[in-house]
Amino acid sequence: MTSAWRQLHALGSGLKNTGAVAGRQEAWLMNCLRRNSSSEYGRRHNFDKIDCVAEFRNQIPVISYDDIAPGIQRMYDGEADVLFSAKPVAFERTGGSTSGSKLIPYSQNSLEDFQAALLPWLANTIEQFGITSGSGYFSISPATRQAEISPGGISVGLPDGAYLGSAALEHFAVISSVPAWVGGLSELSQWQLATLYFLSSQEDLALISVWSPTFLLMLLDALERRSGELETLLCDGGRLAGQDLPRNPGALARFSRFIANRRTEVLWPNLKLVSCWSEASSRPFFEQLRQRLPHAAFQGKGLLSTEGVVSVPNRAGQPLLALDSGFFEFMDDQGNLRLAGELETGKPYETVMTTSGGLYRYRTGDWVICEGFAKNIPIFRFSGRRGLTCDMVGEKLTEDFVLSCLEDIPGFRILVPGADTTPGYALVVDKLDNHEPATLIRLVEARLSKNPQYAFARKLGQLDKLLLYSASQPLEKYVERLVTAGARIGDVKVTALRPEPDWLETFSGTAL
Repeated sequence: MTSAWRQLHALGSGLKNTGAVAGRQEAWLMNCLRRNSSSEYGRRHNFDKIDCVAEFRNQIPVISYDDIAPGIQRMYDGEADVLFSAKPVAFERTGGSTSGSKLIPYSQNSLEDFQAALLPWLANTIEQFGITSGSGYFSISPATRQAEISPGGISVGLPDGAYLGSAALEHFAVISSVPAWVGGLSELSQWQLATLYFLSSQEDLALISVWSPTFLLMLLDALERRSGELETLLCDGGRLAGQDLPRNPGALARFSRFIANRRTEVLWPNLKLVSCWSEASSRPFFEQLRQRLPHAAFQGKGLLSTEGVVSVPNRAGQPLLALDSGFFEFMDDQGNLRLAGELETGKPYETVMTTSGGLYRYRTGDWVICEGFAKNIPIFRFSGRRGLTCDMVGEKLTEDFVLSCLEDIPGFRILVPGADTTPGYALVVDKLDNHEPATLIRLVEARLSKNPQYAFARKLGQLDKLLLYSASQPLEKYVERLVTAGARIGDVKVTALRPEPDWLETFSGTAL
C-alpha cells in the first residue's frame, strides 16, 4: 500500500468505536452537553443539570430551523457562545431544495463529528476493495459561489474535502487525480475541461467518491461532448486558467480508444469503486452510472447532509446509524419519538438530530426506513424529504409520494407545475423507452390519483389533466439553474417534484 493510502487507512482505523448502541449514544450526548453548557442555549436549558438521556428528552424541546434562526443570525454577525460554546469556525449554506437555503454553523467539534463517521468509512473502503495504490477522485466542485465572509469575520462555505480534517487533506493532495487549484475555477466550462483533462490522464484511477450521481453523469457526458478539445490538450498540451497542462500521448491513445468504443474500462482499467448517493430520487441516476461504468464496484453512500451525518455504509454496504457523530431520535407518522434501539423494521421515521453545531433535537425533514439491525445498530434506507410539497388547489403532493409514482420510469423524470392557465402538472422526461405517451400519462395519472385530494381535484376540474413533455438535456438544465442560484454543483440532488411555477420554462420541453 502506498504511503498516502496507508496513512488515510490509519487515520480512519484509529477512530473506530465499539460498544452498546445506547451507551455510545448517551456518552456522545453527555459530552456534547458538557462542552456547550456555558453557551446561552445551554444555560437557558440547564445543560449542566442533565445527566441522562431521559432528562435531556424531558427538558429540551424538539425544534425546527425557524426556532434557532435568530440565534444563527447572531452567530453570523459575530457573537460567541450562542448555540454552542465559542464562535463558529465556519458556516455552510444548504442547497435549499425544500424551503430555501439555510445557514448552518459549524463548531470545531461538529467538524470532528463528520470525521468520526467519514474517516472510518474510508478506512473500511480502502481495506475492503483493496485500494492500495493509484489515484482517487473526490468530488471537486467549481467555485461558482462568490466568496463570502460573515459580518463576524467567519468564512461561509467549505471546500469539498474540509469535512475530513487537515490531517487527511494532506494525504488527499498526494493521491488526488485532480489538483486542488481546479476547485478554484469559477467559470464552469473551464472547470469542466480541466477536470476532464486530469481524469482522462489517470490510467491508475482506483476510486471515485462523489455525492450526487448526476455530478458524475454530467462529467461522463462531457467526456464525449468535448472529446475534440480533450484530444487537442492531451496531444499538444496547452494553457488553461493560467495553468500549463502538459501533453500526454499515452492518455491520448487510451482516450481515443474510449471515444471509439465508449467503454470506460479502456479509460480507467484500474477503477475499483464508485461511491455516491443511491437512494430515493438518486436511485435512477445511480443505476445509469452502473451501466456506464460496468467494470467497477458500486457503493451507495449513507445519509449525510449539511447539518450532520446520519448513516454511513458498513463493509456489507448497509447504511448504519452514525452512532458517534450525533445523538439521534426518530419521529414516526403519529409524531411519537423513538430512540435507535426502539425502531421497528419496515417503518418510516423522520430523523431528529442533535449535533455539536448547535442543533438540539432538530427536525431534519429527512425520512428513513429502518430495514433491520446489524449488531443492534439500525440499518437505514433514505426514503426522501417530506418538506418538499406542491399544493395548487389543496392536493398537497409530497416529493416522497411523487417519487413512488415515478420510480420505475427510467432516465430523467420530474413533476412540475404546468404552463396553462388552469392549474395542473407536467411530467418532464428525457426519453420514453417503450412507453407510448398516452399510456405513460394514464399510468402516472392513476398513481397520482391514489392521493385522494389529487383525485378529488381532478374530478372537480380544479386540476387539469397531466401533461407530458420531452426535454433535451434536462439534467444539465436542472443543475445549471440550481448552481446559478448558489448551490454547489456536486451537492445537487434531482428531486422527483419541484413546486416552483417556472420549471417548465427552464426545461424548454416539447409537448407529447
